Amino acid sequence: MPHPFAAPASDPFGILLRATALLLALASVRALAQQPTIHIKVINAVTNQPIADERLNVAIRTNQIGSVAMATDKTGTIDVVTGKEGIVRILANMYADCRPRAELYTNYSVATILKTGITTGNLCSTASPAAKPGLLILFETPKTYIPSYPAPPLPPPPHSN
Repeated sequence: MPHPFAAPASDPFGILLRATALLLALASVRALAQQPTIHIKVINAVTNQPIADERLNVAIRTNQIGSVAMATDKTGTIDVVTGKEGIVRILANMYADCRPRAELYTNYSVATILKTGITTGNLCSTASPAAKPGLLILFETPKTYIPSYPAPPLPPPPHSN
């Protein structure tokens, strides 16, 4: 019994059909490989180790409504195919975010991430590694971590009345 994808030698159209299908498959794989991809690295600000069990909310649009929970791998990294979108927004999920409040809803430029990389703000420690092109570095801590400060804040100034 002949193979269902094998065409007899007298069937040039069968060969042409298989060759066309192969070219289309290769073209679609190449198109996927050329999609802009950024890497988001999640680092524990206290230990400077990657966080392997976070599920960041990642949106590649302006509104956070279309965000998707994406899991980090064992190196604390998430690969995000951005397609034609120009920005990415991220929110912590399982851990506490160390970015300043003003940076929490920041639209990070995909072009900037691809060109130079971005290291987000870090209020939880002094760690601030330089990002490489294609990399967005985010700092988080366990939600149970309470930082200790060297001195309590100053009391409010006395009132004049």
